[in-house]
Amino acid sequence: MNNLPVRQRGLSLVGWLLIILVVGSVATLGIRLVPHYLEHRALVGIVNALPADQVHRMSQGEIREALQRRFTVNNIRDRNPGDVIRIERSRERTALVLEYEIREHLVGNIDLVISFHEQVDFQ
Repeated sequence: MNNLPVRQRGLSLVGWLLIILVVGSVATLGIRLVPHYLEHRALVGIVNALPADQVHRMSQGEIREALQRRFTVNNIRDRNPGDVIRIERSRERTALVLEYEIREHLVGNIDLVISFHEQVDFQ
């Protein structure tokens, strides 16, 4: 028989717990953050879907009404177009600026703050 000490292979219990902690943390962040990014992509898509050749000629009320209809169709109920989209006008262009923050509770007194800012220009 061989009297050499047997080497252990694999991770210890502490190693497994650390891996589980890291994977669980990343999964929790993903579960909390991904829906907000998907909603933001939907909002950008709504703004980009406006008729580019007509937006500059539309009044602010007409733009807000068109946005509200598209929010309803896309089932976006937590956001109001007037709260997340600012209309900036000049003689040459109309810009719709999506600018808002979302605060997502994580654990205890720790919150995640996600800031979105995107501008779409229409001529």
